[in-house]
Amino acid sequence: MLYLITPDGFVSTLQASLGDVLVDARRGRPLARQAWVAQDPGLAGIPAETVLAVALRHGLDGGIGLVVHGGFIDHVLEPERLRAVERNQNRIAAQLAAIAPEPRFEDRDWHRQQRAIAEEARQAAGGSIRQAEKTAEEVLSAPVKDHLARAWERAGGLLPTS
Repeated sequence: MLYLITPDGFVSTLQASLGDVLVDARRGRPLARQAWVAQDPGLAGIPAETVLAVALRHGLDGGIGLVVHGGFIDHVLEPERLRAVERNQNRIAAQLAAIAPEPRFEDRDWHRQQRAIAEEARQAAGGSIRQAEKTAEEVLSAPVKDHLARAWERAGGLLPTS
């Protein structure tokens, strides 16, 4: 998936590979004329500021805005997605603990083992979140590319202050 951000702040997507789109561009169908689908900002959950920040570092000049591969966006959104999964798991675990009957004596070892497995999974999830945060930080801390900043301004966009 590709993302296009235009100076009016709209984000659009295109279900195509970057290679296919670049081949189309060489054949006379530029990025701006692809079949972009506008995203509803409330439903997409991807702030335009995030797309712009990533596109200025890892994107392409789309003529009417900047284009960025969805993989970069996924890296930036992954920590929050993992935290949401963790919150949901914690909520479910609390609900189950609240309704679980006291284990019978002969089942207590099994219950201890299950709690240990759950704790190991929780720690692994924490490690995944930390790794995703590190990756997102690397994506966002890359320097802004001058040619992309100039392309953004040529399209009519204002560069973010930070």
